[in-house]
Amino acid sequence: MKIGILTFHRSINNGAFMQAFALSQQIQRRFGNIVEIIDFERESKYQSYKNNNLNKLLVYGGKYLKKYEKFQQDLKLLPLSPEKIITNNYDDVLKYIQTRYDVVIVGSDAVWAYTKSLGLKNPYWLFEDKLDCIKMSYAASAYSLDVKNVPNSDKEYIANCLSSFSYIGVRDNETRNFVQSLNPNFKVNMNCDPTVLLDKPLKSDAEIILKKHGIDTNKKIIGIMLSGNNYMPKIQKMFNKKEYQLVDVHRKHYSKEKFYYSTNKSLFDLSPYEWHQVYSHFYMSFTSFFHGTLLALKSDVPTFSFDATNFDYDYLSKIKQLLSDLDLKDYYIDNTKYSKEEEDRILHQIEYTIKNHDAIKEKIDKNMKIESQKANSFFEHLGKIVK
Repeated sequence: MKIGILTFHRSINNGAFMQAFALSQQIQRRFGNIVEIIDFERESKYQSYKNNNLNKLLVYGGKYLKKYEKFQQDLKLLPLSPEKIITNNYDDVLKYIQTRYDVVIVGSDAVWAYTKSLGLKNPYWLFEDKLDCIKMSYAASAYSLDVKNVPNSDKEYIANCLSSFSYIGVRDNETRNFVQSLNPNFKVNMNCDPTVLLDKPLKSDAEIILKKHGIDTNKKIIGIMLSGNNYMPKIQKMFNKKEYQLVDVHRKHYSKEKFYYSTNKSLFDLSPYEWHQVYSHFYMSFTSFFHGTLLALKSDVPTFSFDATNFDYDYLSKIKQLLSDLDLKDYYIDNTKYSKEEEDRILHQIEYTIKNHDAIKEKIDKNMKIESQKANSFFEHLGKIVK
């Protein structure tokens, strides 16, 4: 029995890497050394990361090259297939999978958000009836796909592909609704993102990493992983005290973003696994990223999430759904518009969090354990196949 996982593991993206690591780790623990991550990447995307090195070098200096190198090093943590398949020819992927795997699992991440560059008939739908193996998805997502405007011809192809899946697991309500709209008879299971299943990192390991980067671990560390944000100037002023240290895990502190203090420390060049580790030493976190939210919560860190999802119709974003499911809606911020009332609410919530820090950490830990149970149906189904 050989299981292959098809996902976005090579993206220079901490969250994409860690979800691939988490799912493969969990399958290994439950069923042994029978799982591989199919080491596929589109040639065009693979080359774009290399070509971007020069542009990023001009903006970030040598730190980007170091970050890129660390991603390549961390790939050794994954159970990669023996062959690396870097190609724009999807038939090559089909042939490789057909000859090697008994079970193929698609996901997690936004593997079903097909675009013009990826194309409709991409490997993440598992090739209709051309591929003869057991097909499953775990926490697959069509997030960012404009589901309201998917052509009927595309829907027909996707429905045909999914009809041969023995288990369909998705990550968010929008993907579930889309899949069920294709065929009401599809049984669609809700899964947690696999990063929810990660082991909690050790604070002692985080301390080593932070000290190596010149961070004072005696201070309460405020993690920042943000794109543009109008609320941060006043938020940062709240932490402009000796006992706090603001640390950026997304970009260099001399970013042109107006909300960054020049004194903010930067951990821009962390590897994905190091990124996961350092959250265990954070006191509070502010992010606009889904996996930035999840990895902080995995370490029981109270986390304010700024959501920039902006469709022209009612759309439940993945961050809003996550925080609602975890009963943490007070930490959700709609970042598509600014209001003084919302700013005041955020500042009040920060004060409340400081005063009730231990109780909030306990709540996060409890609710993340409940969230992890969304993986149960998947592993029960896979267990019947493996046995």
